[in-house]
Amino acid sequence: MVQKRNMSISKITTAAKQLVNEDGAEQLSFSRVADVLGVRPQAMYAYFPGKEQLKVALIIDFLDELTANIEKKLVGVAGEQALTIFGERLHTLLLAQPEMTRLAFGGINYRHQEVANEHLRELINLLEQLIAPYTANHTEMLNEARLFRALVFGYVQNELWGLFQFSPVPAQDSFEAALKQVIGTITSDS
Repeated sequence: MVQKRNMSISKITTAAKQLVNEDGAEQLSFSRVADVLGVRPQAMYAYFPGKEQLKVALIIDFLDELTANIEKKLVGVAGEQALTIFGERLHTLLLAQPEMTRLAFGGINYRHQEVANEHLRELINLLEQLIAPYTANHTEMLNEARLFRALVFGYVQNELWGLFQFSPVPAQDSFEAALKQVIGTITSDS
């Protein structure tokens, strides 16, 4: 049981993230988080004005984890190998927390959540930095980055929906082949 004086944003988001991963974002409520923490729901209002702000905090935390994890794997790596690591790592991390992925990439409108959008931009900027050396201009770089993201997120979404479960080709094999193809397209145009 967490004492009210020992409450923190971190403790609340950790408990909320646990609930989202177990039951989905639709089941997230202050009362359920409070039950996990052993406090009254009203105690959480000092940290979050409402459930939407809690969801945004969870999304920001998730996006920051993704970016930090990928950045760590990219230390000392460049070129095609860096693009491969970025794609494989993002794919793996998104599938490892399917409910958080659903929340982060379907639970809010980033146009109306400027703070969350800034954290998403950090992840996107990392990819764009990896692609930029292979492009002639900003427009080409944006198009190549969108293609890359569409591949990763498309595969993740199809896997989360279960659309690859009866295929004779394992989803991971198909993803790796498609990623290699997209990276080849991006790097050969330079």
